[in-house]
Amino acid sequence: MKNILNKPMRKSTLICLLWIAFQAQSQNVTLYGISPSYSQMGKFNSKLGYNINVMSAINAVSQTVEKKYFPAGHTHLLLHGLLVYQFNKKLSVGGGYAFGRHNIFGLRENENRLIGQVTYQHKLGKFVITHRGRFEWRQPTNLQTKIASQADIGRYQVWVTYPLYDPEKQKQGFYLSASNEAFLYFKGATNGPVSSRNGSILSENWMHVGGGYNAGRTRAELGYCFQGLVRNKAQDYRFFNLLQINIYHTINWNDVQFWWYM
Repeated sequence: MKNILNKPMRKSTLICLLWIAFQAQSQNVTLYGISPSYSQMGKFNSKLGYNINVMSAINAVSQTVEKKYFPAGHTHLLLHGLLVYQFNKKLSVGGGYAFGRHNIFGLRENENRLIGQVTYQHKLGKFVITHRGRFEWRQPTNLQTKIASQADIGRYQVWVTYPLYDPEKQKQGFYLSASNEAFLYFKGATNGPVSSRNGSILSENWMHVGGGYNAGRTRAELGYCFQGLVRNKAQDYRFFNLLQINIYHTINWNDVQFWWYM
């Protein structure tokens, strides 16, 4: 019997069948939760400043995927502090330390991080665009096996802010924001799901969209963050849909010192 399918059609059919088979075997996990964070910035002098950030992520919905139970609860807590040197209004460099506690995929890990970063900010019309390149040396410790491992990770973030007011005339008002951050796992940890490369150098990506109010020294922001992560060597994914609540606060260091010595 003559084959009624030509070569391109046979190729397309094969691709479709392989895609269906992949989907049938895939154990992707989609989580829904909330992520509050607080960030404080200040300056010691005209060039040297600091940044302190506390971020948490909570999985709000329990579910079972392929007979594996993923409970609701706290998944991440990350605290980091950086010293920042400002070369000019556009360019700054920073370095510091971060500590993380993770409870994900049934494993608990504590993690130490050393951080170095470069930030460049510029304007395009009313858009304020911030580029951040960061390198992290991570040392997660699996709390079940007590085994520590190391990871080397590069991160690139582009962040766009659009004020809904005229910054030349006023300092307060509503704004919109959006960002994307890609994670390049040069070396992955081998003792658990956190900081593991899992066969792909581009192992993680975060996308964010939101808006908030700039009150001067304090900004409050509400947004949505979508996180994609390669969670195992079988290339299954974890998708995390997060409602973000962010508070950014700037302190005048001279005012704080005056208050301390009153």
